[in-house]
Amino acid sequence: MLEVSNIKKKYGKKIVLEDVSFQANCGERVAIIGRNGCGKTTLMQILAGILKPNEGRLRYFGKNPQSKKEYFRKYCGYVPQELPLMEELSVRDNLRLWGVDRTEGSEEIIRQFELEEMMKMAVGKLSGGMKRRLSIACALAGWPPILLMDEPTTALDLYYKESIRNWMKSFNAMNGIIVMTTHDEKEILSCDRCMLMQEGHLTELSKKDQNMDSIRKMLA
Repeated sequence: MLEVSNIKKKYGKKIVLEDVSFQANCGERVAIIGRNGCGKTTLMQILAGILKPNEGRLRYFGKNPQSKKEYFRKYCGYVPQELPLMEELSVRDNLRLWGVDRTEGSEEIIRQFELEEMMKMAVGKLSGGMKRRLSIACALAGWPPILLMDEPTTALDLYYKESIRNWMKSFNAMNGIIVMTTHDEKEILSCDRCMLMQEGHLTELSKKDQNMDSIRKMLA
C-alpha cells in the first residue's frame, strides 16, 4: 500500500501543495488530474524522493522512505515528464545504467516495449515515442511494486498508447500500484480512482463525477 499523509510543499511564501493525503492499494490505478502548473508534477517528485516536502509523511508498504532513501528505489519506479535518459549512450547502455539487465525477466521488459531492434541505437537518435517507451522500461528495473507515471503516453502514437495501456492492466493484475498524472480521457476513465488537484489541494472524485463532462466543468 502507498500512503500519503498531510504533504505540504512551498517555495518561499508560495504554497504549492497543501495537506495532500491519499492511499493507493495493491492492484489499483489512480489518476491525478488538474490544470498545468497546479502541483501534479511536484507531488510526483515528492513521491519518488526527488523533492522533500516541508511537512507530511510517506509510507511504502509500511516503510518510511524519508528515513531510509533506498526504499524509494526498492519500492517505486518513476517515469518523469522530462525523460531521464543519457542521449549519447545506446538503448542497451541506458537499460544497463538503470539496472534492467540485472532484473529477472529483463528480456520480457525489452520485448514488451518493443526495444529489440533499437538496442544499439544512440538514444539521441530516437523519436520522442521511442524514448518514452525506453523510459518506462528503465523505471521497471527491479520490478518495483509502485509505478509513478507523469504523463506516461505523451508523444506516443495511437498504437503505442494502446500498448502501454494494456501493459498497465497487466501490471495492475500482478498487484502493482500505478499512480499517474494524465490529460488523456481514456486513461482517466480506465483508472480505478481519480483525484483532482486544484490550487495545491487534492480531492478524490466520486464515481458519479468520474466522467469527462463533470471533469471538464471542474477544470473550466
